[in-house]
Amino acid sequence: MRTVVETLRYKPVFLWLAFLVPAASVFGHYLAPNKDILRGHDWGIIAAFALAIVVFFSWIPYQSTGRWPTHVFAFFLLTAGAWAYQVVRTQMDGSLFNLTAFIAPLLLLLLALKRPSKRDLVTALLLLAYSLAVISFLTLSLGTLGLTPSGFAVSDGGGNRIWMLEQFGLVGRWGGPFGSVNYAAPVGGLILIVGIASRGVHRTILLPAGLLILTISQGRTALFAVTAALLVFFLWSPRFQRLPNHGFIRILILALTALGVAGYILSQDPTFNGRTPIWADFSGLLVSNPIFGVGTTGVIDFVVENTGQPGFIPHTHAHSVLLDGVTRYGLIFGALTLAIYALALISSAKASPENGSGPMALTVFVIVSGSAETIYSWNYWSIYVAVLTYVVLISACAKRETYMPEKDVRSPADT
Repeated sequence: MRTVVETLRYKPVFLWLAFLVPAASVFGHYLAPNKDILRGHDWGIIAAFALAIVVFFSWIPYQSTGRWPTHVFAFFLLTAGAWAYQVVRTQMDGSLFNLTAFIAPLLLLLLALKRPSKRDLVTALLLLAYSLAVISFLTLSLGTLGLTPSGFAVSDGGGNRIWMLEQFGLVGRWGGPFGSVNYAAPVGGLILIVGIASRGVHRTILLPAGLLILTISQGRTALFAVTAALLVFFLWSPRFQRLPNHGFIRILILALTALGVAGYILSQDPTFNGRTPIWADFSGLLVSNPIFGVGTTGVIDFVVENTGQPGFIPHTHAHSVLLDGVTRYGLIFGALTLAIYALALISSAKASPENGSGPMALTVFVIVSGSAETIYSWNYWSIYVAVLTYVVLISACAKRETYMPEKDVRSPADT
C-alpha cells in the first residue's frame, strides 16, 4: 500500500481539494450565516481557509506531470489580472469584500506551477459536481426535518412557476444553501450538464440530481443556459459532426431554437422578469464613468437616491455578470471578462475532437447563466471560476498522454 507521502507525491490531492472549496464555503455560510465564529469570520470563511491551507501543503510534495502550454498560462494571467483589478478597485472604492478572495490567486498559482493529468482533472470536476449535489440534498433533508434553515425560506422563494410541484407538497421555490433561487438553479443546471457529459454511474447519479435541483428552484435563466449547453453538447459532438451536411443542419437547429426562445420572451416575458429596467438603470450608471466604473458605493448611492421613484426597481446588482462588473469597475473589467470567455470557448472548441463537446458545453453554460444573473465574479474561487479553469486546463490535455493507459485518459466529456 502507498504511504500518505507517496499518495501526495503521485496524486494531485491538492487539485481535488481545491475543487471542494466552493461547496465547503457555501455550506458553511448556510449553517450559520454571518455568525462570528472566529474573529468575525463565519463557518464558510473558516472552512474555505482551512481547505486552502490543506491544499497548499498537499501541493508541496506533488510531482508535476509537465508544463502547461501558452494558452493555459494566458488564462491564468487573465484571471489573476481580473482578480487583482477587481480587488484594487474595490479597495479604492472603500467597499468591503470577503477575505476568502485571497484564496483565488493562491489556487490559481498552485495550478499554474504544477500540471496534473487529464484523468485527475476529470476527477476534480466530478468532485465539484458531487460536492454541490451533497450539500444540496443535505440542506433539503435537514431543512425538511427542521434541523437547519429551510431551503424554501429564501427572500425570492415565493410563488411556484411549476404548478404540478404543489401536488407533492412543495409550495414556493427552493434556494437551498445558496441563499437564492437564482443561485440554486444554475447549480442544478451545472450538475445536470456534468452528468450528461459523463458516463456510466456518474451520469446515472448526477443527471437526475441536477434535474431535481433545477426543477425545485425553478430558475428560467438557468433553464435557458441548460438549453444552450445541451445544444452545444449535441451539435458539436463527434457523432453529430459525422453526419452529412452537419454544418447546415447545425445552423438550422440553432436558428430555429433562437426564434423559439425569442418568441417565448416577446410573448411571455418581454422584461425578463423585470430585468430590462434594471439593465437600463445600470447602463445609465456606466455612462457616467465608463472607463473605471462607479464602484459599489456609486451603485448604492444611486439606489438610495431613486428608491420610491415611480417605476424604479431598487436592485444593488445588475442581474448580469458582465453588466454588473462593467458598471462597478469599468470597461477594463469588461475587456478582461470577455477575454476570459473567449479563451475558454476557443480552447474547448479546438480540443473538442479529442475531448468531446462537454467542456465547450460547460463554457457556454457558465456564460449564459451569468448573462441574466450575477452569480459569480473574478475575486473569488467560486463554482463557475473553477469550472472555467477546468475547461481551459482539460483543453491542454486533448492530445493522448503517453504516460497513462488509454482507458485512463478518457474524459466524461467524450461522446
